[in-house]
Amino acid sequence: MTTTMSTQAYYKDRLGFDPAEALNDGSTFDKSKQGYEENLSKFKDERDAIQKKTFTKWVNKHLKKANRHVGDLFLDLQDGLNLISLLEVLSGEHLPRERGKMRFHMLQNVQMALDFLRYKKIKLVNIRAEDIVDGNPKLTLGLIWTIILHFQISDIVVGQEPNVSAKEVLLRWARRSTAKYPGVRVNDFTSSWRDGLAFNALIHRNRPDLIDWRSVRTITIRERLERAFYVAEREYGVTRLLDPEDVDTHEIDEKSIITYISSLYDVFPEPPALHPLYDSESQTKTNEYRELATMLQTSL
Repeated sequence: MTTTMSTQAYYKDRLGFDPAEALNDGSTFDKSKQGYEENLSKFKDERDAIQKKTFTKWVNKHLKKANRHVGDLFLDLQDGLNLISLLEVLSGEHLPRERGKMRFHMLQNVQMALDFLRYKKIKLVNIRAEDIVDGNPKLTLGLIWTIILHFQISDIVVGQEPNVSAKEVLLRWARRSTAKYPGVRVNDFTSSWRDGLAFNALIHRNRPDLIDWRSVRTITIRERLERAFYVAEREYGVTRLLDPEDVDTHEIDEKSIITYISSLYDVFPEPPALHPLYDSESQTKTNEYRELATMLQTSL
């Protein structure tokens, strides 16, 4: 029997108190408000931590080509050198840099990176060189998100209808790719992905031999997420930007999900016409893939 959580119970679960009860009892309202603010801050901190981890992995994926690496995103971009190297890898262009270690040199390097982005017609909102050199968390994350949007996600709209954002195009693609999968309903880039089914459906739609859809539906959420991330990295080199605990949480970071999903879009830009769950020809192809894989394993 399916039970539905009441509105009061929902807010009590998420916020730590019942707003209606708090309003009726003036003596407890201040404490309830404090609890709400503390929980709100906790959720924001959790999202920011996930975003920092995801963006760090994304940056390192590209910096690897320049033999560079960042450990702490907020500290290791301060001198501007990693930032310049990142933009060189992404753009294929060469940028000048200062080699000194004084604050003046750090500001010069970061300013060079920001000027390059503006030259590329990339809008930067309230981000100054001083903010990055000082390791401002919010603005450093904002800068990396701006870079991700331009160099990875904006290309998704090429050839699409005008006035449609890359986010909307990506969402439509995810819906098409996961259509007709039982239990999968992609409405957003947050809760729709939490149970792991949508990630597995994306892979199964394109390579049904890699995912056993029946077994995926019987395992735990984190096992599903782990399977999808592992298979995508092993078979297609999709960098593991997320871990299961980053997705199986009350406060999923939308930007982190979009960044990872756009990486899957790069390898599966258009779902096959035949649906592996419903088309007999696809089922035959799946069996052929599995037989071939078994033969290869036997011969090794």
